[in-house]
Amino acid sequence: MQEAKRQPARRHPYKGKRPINTAAAPSRNAAPPAPPPRVATPPLTEQVPLDTPRFADLAKENLIHPIMLQTITQDLKFDHMMPVQAATLHDLLAKRIDVLAQAKTGTGKTIAFLLPAIQTLLNKNRKPGSGVSLLVISPTRELAMQIAKEATALLKRMPQYQISFAIGGTNKTTEEKKILAGCDILIATPGRLLDHLSDERVRGCFRNLDTLVLDEADRLLDMGFMNDLKKIVAYLPDKAKSNRQGMLFSATIAPHVEKVAHLVLSKDYKFISTIPKGDLNTHERVPQHLIVVPTFSDVAAALVGSLRSEIALEGPATFKAIIFAPTAALADFYGEVLSAMPGLGNVSVLHSRVSQGKRTSVTNAFREAKHGTLVATDVVARGMDFPSVTNVFQVGIPMDKESYIHRLGRTARAGREGRGTFIHAADETFFSKYTLKEIAFEKTEADVSAKNEVRAIASRMESQAKTYQAWLGYYKGHAKSMGWDTARLVHEGNRFALDGLCAPEVPAINKSTVGKMGLKGVPGLTVRPDPPREHKARGGGEGRAGGRGRGY
Repeated sequence: MQEAKRQPARRHPYKGKRPINTAAAPSRNAAPPAPPPRVATPPLTEQVPLDTPRFADLAKENLIHPIMLQTITQDLKFDHMMPVQAATLHDLLAKRIDVLAQAKTGTGKTIAFLLPAIQTLLNKNRKPGSGVSLLVISPTRELAMQIAKEATALLKRMPQYQISFAIGGTNKTTEEKKILAGCDILIATPGRLLDHLSDERVRGCFRNLDTLVLDEADRLLDMGFMNDLKKIVAYLPDKAKSNRQGMLFSATIAPHVEKVAHLVLSKDYKFISTIPKGDLNTHERVPQHLIVVPTFSDVAAALVGSLRSEIALEGPATFKAIIFAPTAALADFYGEVLSAMPGLGNVSVLHSRVSQGKRTSVTNAFREAKHGTLVATDVVARGMDFPSVTNVFQVGIPMDKESYIHRLGRTARAGREGRGTFIHAADETFFSKYTLKEIAFEKTEADVSAKNEVRAIASRMESQAKTYQAWLGYYKGHAKSMGWDTARLVHEGNRFALDGLCAPEVPAINKSTVGKMGLKGVPGLTVRPDPPREHKARGGGEGRAGGRGRGY
C-alpha cells in the first residue's frame, strides 16, 4: 500500500510510546490538478496532498469489501485519503490494532473509524439484527448525529444494517425499542447510554460487540464523563474475551487522556499523530481582538457594536459568526437582543436546553447557511463542523483556557481566514491577562453606542430573573479569581440585573436555590419561599455529566 510521507517522530508524553506523525507534504514536482479529486470527509474541510493513498489501494490487499469501495469511490466520489485516514486505515483494517489517534476536528477522522468498524461487521458475517457490532461514544448529541449521517452514507448500498441513537433529548422508550429490535451500529452520548445499560435486555444486545470508539475523547473527559465511561465499560463484555477493537480519537493529548486510553484500549495500543510538528494552532494564527468594558452591563452593547463593525468589514453576504455565551440563559438573552436589532441578519440560538428537534434544525440550517449568526454555549465548541465561519465572538470568560481555544477553532478552518473577538468586563481581566498570557491580543476600543437600544429591548424581556440567577451561578465559580467574596458577587449581580437586564427590581430567588448556590445569608439577595413541590418525570438531556458546572 502506498504510504503518506512521514515527518520525524516527536516524543510522546506517555511511557516511552512514540507517536507516528504522518502529515504528508505535497510533492514539489507534482503539477496541480484541475479539478482536484475529492477526499474522504464530507464536507471537504482541508486541502489534501495528492500523494496520500487512494481508497482503491485498499482493494489490492482485499482489505475492503467491494460494495464498500463502490460506495466510497462511486457514490461519495472520494479518491485520495485524508492524512488521518492514510495514517490509520491500513493498520486498523489489516491488523485490527487498537489506536489512539491525534487529529484535528474536521480532518476526516469519522471515516477513519467507521470504515474499519463496518468492515469488521462484514468480515464476521454478522447477520443484520444480531446485536450491536459498533458502539461510538460522542460527547454531544449534535456530533453523534453527524457521525450517524456519515455511517448512513457508507451503508447506502447495504440498508439491511441498522444505525440507531442513544442520545439525550429524544424519547428513551423509542430508542430502547430500536436497540432491542436489532441495532448494528449505535452512536451514543455517555449519560443516555448508561441509562440504557441499566436494563439487562439492552446489555444483552452488546454480546457481539466488535468495535468500541471514543470520539473527541479529550472533550468527553473535559465534560466530566470519566466515571460514566468506567461504568459503561464495566457493563460491556470483557475486552480480553471478546477481542473487540478499540479506537480513541482526540484533538489534544493531555495527561487525562491516558487514563481513558488504558480503560478501553489494549496495553500495546498504537499512538498516531496526524498534526504536523510545528503546525500552528488556531489561536496562534487567527487575529484576536480584545474588548474590555467597564461593567457587565456594558457587555451586550459592546457585542452589538463589534458585530456591526465586523459585518461592515466582512460584508453581510459572507459574514457568518458564532457567539459563545457562558450560560444558556445568557445565550438566550444575547440572542433576543441581537434578533431585535436592525441590520444584524438572521440570528439563531443553540444550547442543551433547546429541544432536540429544534437543536437539529438549527444545527442543519446554520451548517448550510452562507451567512448569519449563531449564539451558543460550549455545546458546539467541539466536534461540530460549520463551514465558512468568518468570526468567533466570546462574550464573558469561558470556563478555562482550553474552552477558549476550542471555541476559537470554529473559525479559520480548511485554510480559510477568520477573526476572533473576546469581550469581557474589567473585573474579568485576569483571564485575558494571565490565563491567556501567551496570546497577543489586539486591544480594541469598545463601541457601546447601542446601549440605549439594548436597554429598551432588555426591559421588555420576561427572562430577567432566569438570566440573573444563571449569571450568579456562573460567576460564583470565578469569584475567587476576580477577588470577590459572596457579598461582592451579589452586589455585582444586582447591578447587572438592574442596569444590564433592566429588571424593575432585584429578581427573587427560591430559598432552596439560594442554599444550593452557597449564598445563604448573603446581604442583597431577594429570597422567596419555595413553591409547593411537584413530581417531575426524569427528562432527557445530554447525560448525567453533560454540561456539569458549565451553565449549559
